[in-house]
Amino acid sequence: MKVELAEHFDACDDRSRDALFAIPARLHTLARRFPAVSHGLLSLTDQAIVSATSFATMVIIGRATSPDQLGLYYLVMSIVFITVGVQEQIVATPYTVYSKRYQGSELASYAGSVWFHHFAVTALGIVMLLAAIAGLSLAGAVRMAPGLWALLAAGPFILLREWIRRFAYANLQIVPAVMLDAVVAVVQLGGLLLLWRLKLLSIFSIFAVMGAACAIACVGWFVLDRPAARFDPSRYRPDWTKNWSFGRWALRSYVVGSTIPFVMPWILGLTVGMAAAGVLAACNTLINISNLFLVSMDRVLIPRAAQAFARGHAGDLRRVLTWAALVILPALGAFCLVVFLFGSRLAVFVFGDQYRGHGDILTALALVMFANGVGTIAGTGLWAIDKPRINFTADVVTLLVTIAAGFALVVPLGAFGAALAILAGTSTGCVVRTLRLQRALALCEVPTEVNDQQPLDHDKLIERSDDCVSSEAGDWLAAQRESGCEIPNHGRCV
Repeated sequence: MKVELAEHFDACDDRSRDALFAIPARLHTLARRFPAVSHGLLSLTDQAIVSATSFATMVIIGRATSPDQLGLYYLVMSIVFITVGVQEQIVATPYTVYSKRYQGSELASYAGSVWFHHFAVTALGIVMLLAAIAGLSLAGAVRMAPGLWALLAAGPFILLREWIRRFAYANLQIVPAVMLDAVVAVVQLGGLLLLWRLKLLSIFSIFAVMGAACAIACVGWFVLDRPAARFDPSRYRPDWTKNWSFGRWALRSYVVGSTIPFVMPWILGLTVGMAAAGVLAACNTLINISNLFLVSMDRVLIPRAAQAFARGHAGDLRRVLTWAALVILPALGAFCLVVFLFGSRLAVFVFGDQYRGHGDILTALALVMFANGVGTIAGTGLWAIDKPRINFTADVVTLLVTIAAGFALVVPLGAFGAALAILAGTSTGCVVRTLRLQRALALCEVPTEVNDQQPLDHDKLIERSDDCVSSEAGDWLAAQRESGCEIPNHGRCV
């Protein structure tokens, strides 16, 4: 009897072991069958790690230090956010779009070029930060000096970590990005908690821990997953020229339309007071929880949108953007409802009673995030069809409306007025992007063959080729123009 029971349990153990070992194989099979879903889930996990790390860092600093220290940390971090955004526009985003057009050794050489561009832009940022430190010292602004010196030491490693993440996402290598951010989270939060326990937490020690965490993670990434890049100095300048032709519009759009949330705390601090800036910073921290979803979807959406338009036509891109809208917008709408109902209680729970009664600010900023979701989808579509100039136009509109609303609302309403000004500008820019994208996609949907059986209207073809440079009919028309041919209404060169 004992022998039979032993054999029975051994058989059960074998079946359990086989089922356990079969799980990774089944997950791998599902990932191959549904790559978009697997990449989306991994991206969501990665962004959850990043957002949770940022959120926990703010909470630790807010509870362990004074409101002045929290405000100083947020102002210094706004410099980091702007610098990371600039590098993303002129280095990471062009690589994400144009890397889909290379293969093999050409792709490796292009990757080597953008790595060189990253290090060059980082060096330029260090020089500019040194100039800013010198200027503030001459002006007597000594309170900012410790944070800027700490940023000078930690900044290159923070930028390198962000570049590695974007490089991995551009190549749809999500697992290395998740591992990188997990290491940063463990080291950074562990170091901050240790300093809190030892009562050694200061603005300098905060950035020292952040820099060390990024350095450790980056070294580990280079050892375990070195990028497939070949450094060819002859390619640096032409690749930069090509990337800059795209990135300059993305950079202008970012500077004009995406820096307002980082600049507004400085404006509040100068016009209303540091208390109002601290309230806005705390509310922004809570609302940025939604970036767990929006940014993760955006990381997957950009390369897939570019790939859809490069391999197919406007209809393929439209389907990708529609899928993104069906996933992103309902989630952000539910988030807005939760903030409207429970935002004020959440602020008190996280930051204390001094932040009670700011539910109106949180609701306005949640609506800003929803508008950002719509604008992100439309802006990605414009990038995919190589139309960053339209994004820039929308961002100019966003900036002008935000400034006008800010002059009218910030002084009388304080932080709530700043939130309303950001909402007005973001919503207006979102409408402009969406309408222009719809028009551009309509003009891109032209016949892929030009022959006698499929006549094309001459004026309409010219209009479409000028507005959608990636269509095959537009390429055909450009070739005919270069050859000096006249183009009659039936679409043949005679």
